[in-house]
Amino acid sequence: MKRILVPTDFSEQAHYAFEVAVSIAKRTGAGIKLLHVVEVPRTASFSATGDMIYSDNMEQLYTMRLLEATKGRMRQLLQSVPHEGVTVVQAVDVDSIVGKVKSVVAEDNVDLIVMGSKGSSGMDEFLIGSNTEKVVRTATCPVLTIKRQQPDFDIREIVLASNFRREVGRAMDAFKYFQQLFDARLHLVYINTPGAFESSNNLRSKLAHAAEKYNLHNYTINIYNDTIEEDGILHFAEDINADMIMMATHGRTGLSHLLSGSIAEDLVNHTSRPVLTFHI
Repeated sequence: MKRILVPTDFSEQAHYAFEVAVSIAKRTGAGIKLLHVVEVPRTASFSATGDMIYSDNMEQLYTMRLLEATKGRMRQLLQSVPHEGVTVVQAVDVDSIVGKVKSVVAEDNVDLIVMGSKGSSGMDEFLIGSNTEKVVRTATCPVLTIKRQQPDFDIREIVLASNFRREVGRAMDAFKYFQQLFDARLHLVYINTPGAFESSNNLRSKLAHAAEKYNLHNYTINIYNDTIEEDGILHFAEDINADMIMMATHGRTGLSHLLSGSIAEDLVNHTSRPVLTFHI
């Protein structure tokens, strides 16, 4: 791991995310980019060369002053989190947060995004979700979401929830990397629901086969019964007092996402534990 991206909106959760990123960087030797994105004013547009075109001078002046103030807040954030031995660069830009994160990941070859999340619920979740949820859905690298302060970020117990079908193999290298990075125990769990019930013997054989196939070490195999997958993952994580949950996400968008949703994105919204997601 060489490059960690930390998008920040200067919220409490974003501050916690920066602290976690520094902790990971100290373990891996990675550098960090702190990114704040100022949303483009509705009446602004872009020229063919990429320069912003404003409808009036007052709007342009406001945006420029906002950018300058933001740079000051970035300096304050940098000073508020001890990061000796970790290279941290700052970037402030005018764009959409999701679009800018996507371009930075591609241009900088980002290995991990660490992002704070307040979560969302009710109508906000149904209609628009959160920026963090959108990044989880579209990012091409692993995304670690943080909601509360994580002193020392010492991960010992990790839940890996999956149906353990073939496609999860695309994410397994990233999951194994995090397990090995913290020398943690991995708890493989399959949530057995009434709508897709399978016998425990069959499921244990499936999980044992996956563990052997992906050459896993220091792990447990678990079958957990619950009414829906998301609740089962949350309840299992509570039962073992997990430090982190890891999941692959399908990253659907548009109507297919609205109809089927994503368990990984729901977890990002509803759990206070760190969640590591990987888009397959």
